Amino acid sequence: MKVTKAHFGEPSKVKLQLNIVKERLWHAIPDSAKEFPWRKAEDLLLKRLLLVGQKAFKWSLVILFLLSFLADVMYSISRNRELMIPFGLLAGCLMMDFLKEISMEVFQAPEKRGLNLPLLGISCCFILVKVMSTYFTPFLLHVANGGLMQVLWLWGDSLKENSQCNEENISAGQNT
Repeated sequence: MKVTKAHFGEPSKVKLQLNIVKERLWHAIPDSAKEFPWRKAEDLLLKRLLLVGQKAFKWSLVILFLLSFLADVMYSISRNRELMIPFGLLAGCLMMDFLKEISMEVFQAPEKRGLNLPLLGISCCFILVKVMSTYFTPFLLHVANGGLMQVLWLWGDSLKENSQCNEENISAGQNT
């Protein structure tokens, strides 16, 4: 076995050549490109990518909910239990409103830019009910669907309110 000096901290020929090429490229780049605010551009790109990722995630969850809801409806129709659908949806909506009122009284925390923690917690509970009741009874599936439907409705309303408040703040800032 031959042991070379490159293994013990001395740079190899390839690394030296890459450093020389890097220096030549750096000198060839115009000064305007060197002075460009690359960190600011990187931060802006990351923020936009996160926003696009959040929107894609949100819409994929909405589509998953709709497909799951349609599958539950088809299951109820195939079992001749169509009457359970509206009763389950109504029970889920009423339970969601009840849980929302309780959580608002217990957790009096301010909302932060569309992130509503009580709604998030309640939706996780309804998703848990939906997963656990898959093999038991279709009524609980429709209760969970009604609760999730109400969560989506309230979430959309809170997003509209936040966007209206932001528009009012922007217009007030431009007037002054």
